Amino acid sequence: MGSASLIATAISLVLLIVTAYVVVGGILTAADIITMSQAERFSLQESRMGTSIDIFDITVSNETSTLSMIVNNSGREKISQFKYMDIYIIQGTQPILIPYTTAPGTNNTWYVTEITPDLVHPSELDPGESVTMKVKYAVGIAPVWIKVTTPNGVYDSAYINS
Repeated sequence: MGSASLIATAISLVLLIVTAYVVVGGILTAADIITMSQAERFSLQESRMGTSIDIFDITVSNETSTLSMIVNNSGREKISQFKYMDIYIIQGTQPILIPYTTAPGTNNTWYVTEITPDLVHPSELDPGESVTMKVKYAVGIAPVWIKVTTPNGVYDSAYINS
C-alpha cells in the first residue's frame, strides 16, 4: 500500500514538472515573439520618421492624357520598390488609385521615366535625388489633385493647376 502512494506521488511530481516546463517555455516563446515584433515596429516607425517626399513641377497634357511630375526625396531614407508606391488622383469628385506599371501606355497607371542623379543605388530614389513620374490617366477630365504615397506610408499631395 505504501508503495502505491509513493508511485502516485512520483508520477504527480513528474507531471507537475512537465506542465511547468511547457508553461514556462510558452511564456518565454511569447515574450521573444513580442520583443521581436516591438523591435520591428520601432524600426518601421524610425524609417517613416526619416522618409519625406516633395511633389513639384506638375504638368498635364490633355492631348496625350498624361500627367508628369517630379518627386524629390527630401528625407534621409532611400525609397525603393516603386511597385509598392501608390498614386491617387482626383478627376471630378472621386479619388482614383493609380498603380505602378513597367509597361507605359495603359490607362490609370504610372511609371518612372528618370531618376536624377542616379549614381549611388541605380533605380532607387536616394536622399537628394528626384524621380520623374508619369501618370497615364483615362481620357476625359484632367486631374485636379494628386497624392503620392511611399511604401512605408509617407505621402505628399498637391493641387494641379492646369
